[in-house]
Amino acid sequence: MTEDTRGAGRRRRRSTKISERLEAARRRNLDQLAEQRRREQEVEGALAEFVEAGEDIAAAERTAEEKIIVLQRKIDGVRADLRTVTAASHDRQAQAALRIHEVGGRTVEQVSDLLEIGSVKETRRILAAARAGHDPAVEAQFVSASAQF
Repeated sequence: MTEDTRGAGRRRRRSTKISERLEAARRRNLDQLAEQRRREQEVEGALAEFVEAGEDIAAAERTAEEKIIVLQRKIDGVRADLRTVTAASHDRQAQAALRIHEVGGRTVEQVSDLLEIGSVKETRRILAAARAGHDPAVEAQFVSASAQF
């Protein structure tokens, strides 16, 4: 008994319709893979853009901080100059207030009202500063009171 083994190893030929459907499915798969790669590339590009923009923001913030530091130093210098320049004027105001009080015979309350100083307590500090001469500790107290002049 000999069997015919020729047909057993052969594949059956597909019909044209099945071959066309298979080819169409392969094309769709390739198209989907291409679309997926395009999307991944777009995401990669967006990630790179996001990181680059973040770096730009950080650089701009560093630059702004550096400028702010420079400007703050200038502001501090201007304030120091202002304190130096106005110290003598504060002394003159304190001396004038003391003259009004002592020579003018005005009470502390009257001096406070006349000079529109915020409170009697502040007026007493100003008069004490004038009696003590120029004292930086008393000067700081006078600055807050003289801001109302």
